[in-house]
Amino acid sequence: MDIVKSHIVDARKYLLAIREQHYELEELKYERYLEENGLCIKVSNPARACISTGGSNDLSNIPVHIEQFMEQIAQEEATLYQMRSQGKELISLLPDARGRAILKYYYIDFLTWEQVAMRIHLSPSRTYSSHRLALDELNQLIRSAWQQRLIHTLKTYWQGKDSSK
Repeated sequence: MDIVKSHIVDARKYLLAIREQHYELEELKYERYLEENGLCIKVSNPARACISTGGSNDLSNIPVHIEQFMEQIAQEEATLYQMRSQGKELISLLPDARGRAILKYYYIDFLTWEQVAMRIHLSPSRTYSSHRLALDELNQLIRSAWQQRLIHTLKTYWQGKDSSK
């Protein structure tokens, strides 16, 4: 994985974005479910008015809304799939198997801290401290990749300057 091309500068922020994408997708699916069942979704999306044009039994607008939800869900799923794939590649750079497992379970498989701790047979506090260590190690790998890129860029620049003289 090319960390620099992926523009990853902070492991935690990048991995949290994957979790956020997952929850946004779940919210969209829930809204679609409500729409399919003719329920008002004003609670989940206050900016959108409830369907009430033809009385309580008028469901004529629902198919249009469901198609829009389906398109948006397909786009969000594609984005999430790509982000999870890159997240897995990033996590796989860690040499420590426990750190890889913790990050994968929490950020890629969307488990809670308690579920992660049960899977790796540690206490939640020990799991979270191992998580911090894994993120620190991953951030060190990210910094190293950026430094190597900077060194390469500077060498290329100076070689170009030397040859032009």
